[in-house]
Amino acid sequence: MKSSNSYKTFPFFKNELFLCIRYAFYTMERTISDMIFTQESELMSDIETTMERKEVQSHGFSWEKEIIMNVYRATSEELKEIKYTSKMDLPSKFNHLDNCDISVKTSCSQNGVCMADCLRMFDAVSSGIPLHMVVIHYTQNDSTNTKKVSSITEVDLTNSREVLFGTLTRSQLEELDKLVKTVPQKRKPTEEEHEKMYSLKNSLQSLSGAIQLNIKCNSTQSRLQCSFNKFQQFIENNPTRVVAKSNTNEFRGGWISSEIVSSRRVFRKKTL
Repeated sequence: MKSSNSYKTFPFFKNELFLCIRYAFYTMERTISDMIFTQESELMSDIETTMERKEVQSHGFSWEKEIIMNVYRATSEELKEIKYTSKMDLPSKFNHLDNCDISVKTSCSQNGVCMADCLRMFDAVSSGIPLHMVVIHYTQNDSTNTKKVSSITEVDLTNSREVLFGTLTRSQLEELDKLVKTVPQKRKPTEEEHEKMYSLKNSLQSLSGAIQLNIKCNSTQSRLQCSFNKFQQFIENNPTRVVAKSNTNEFRGGWISSEIVSSRRVFRKKTL
């Protein structure tokens, strides 16, 4: 039969058959290897997550991760998709409880809550996009170097520009922001620069609502931030904006660690 001599007539058929069989075995081997590697990676990921949690506890990220996963039900895979530079701690698409953006803050002060970049905050509460802020208040024990949850409060900051920033406009904040950033980050402001910045800041502060304008300008930074300095008064004056509040570590059907090992946060010398 002619077929019996086909490999002799067309030797490349034989080579192709050999390569196909070899590739099949190679693919099977890779699949098994990938399965083993995936299992090992998942195990290592769990170990790394535990180690990471211990490393970042002193900065409050342990509670942040716990509340995102245990309360708002974001998965570990979804958590990996949230970049460090993300504007929100929990984007709405990963919030399986309320489907709104979540910003998580921790504070040892019942009234002081440090916020983000001032212009970014102004834009966020002006956009109309649903935004909630969760504040974890804690007490610090310097003897045991631990932090213990005293309360957890979630407030709705959607369309809260007037309540937070009063009659301030974005252009006014931009003017102050630009003035602060004219000072090079590698040196402190001169007396003249300091006077100009704070003169404008004080005049704008009189127009603001619950938000305090904070100039951060020294040898390492030149930026405009904002904060609550009367947070308890804010929630008392705006009860309809309080979504939920708990005086324990249990919150909205979930929980976070009631106590974590973390020493007191050390602040650098006060900025001008």
